[in-house]
Amino acid sequence: MNNILDADYQGDILIIDDEPNNLDVLSTSLECYGYQVRQAVTADIALKTIKLKAPDLILLDVIMPKVDGYELCKQLKSNPNTKEIPIIFLSALSQEHDKGKGFELGAVDFISKPFHLEEILARINHQLTIRKLETKLKETNQELEEHKYRLQTEIYLREKIEEELKNLQHLPMS
Repeated sequence: MNNILDADYQGDILIIDDEPNNLDVLSTSLECYGYQVRQAVTADIALKTIKLKAPDLILLDVIMPKVDGYELCKQLKSNPNTKEIPIIFLSALSQEHDKGKGFELGAVDFISKPFHLEEILARINHQLTIRKLETKLKETNQELEEHKYRLQTEIYLREKIEEELKNLQHLPMS
């Protein structure tokens, strides 16, 4: 797991866009707000980058050469190692069916270009907060399961001891 639960950690964001200017502007802006930002200009580069270290969140352009954002999202959501990474689409496409397709494929949000930095920051923060809470909830559930197992074991052992004590009490004394 990443450092997503550390108090000072803003988040590791992978931006996937085939337009270098878009990458540079968005990366620089997000880095100014304390995010660690990585870039990829193709789906292949993105997949290799993700395999090395999964980001906390992906900003994904829809229109890209060879493999578009929709297909990449589909691949990421079908992989157990990457399916939990929140994906926010950034696209000049803004029709309802474009947005609907993104959500159907598993994206958590869809921002139309041109975008406002404040909107992106708010949506990123929202998704990372959800991810932190989900991570914490999974950890808490795991701890509760372990505690439950210990209690069930203790109850079982106590019942066995009680049963043996009852059997001992019913034995005739010599």
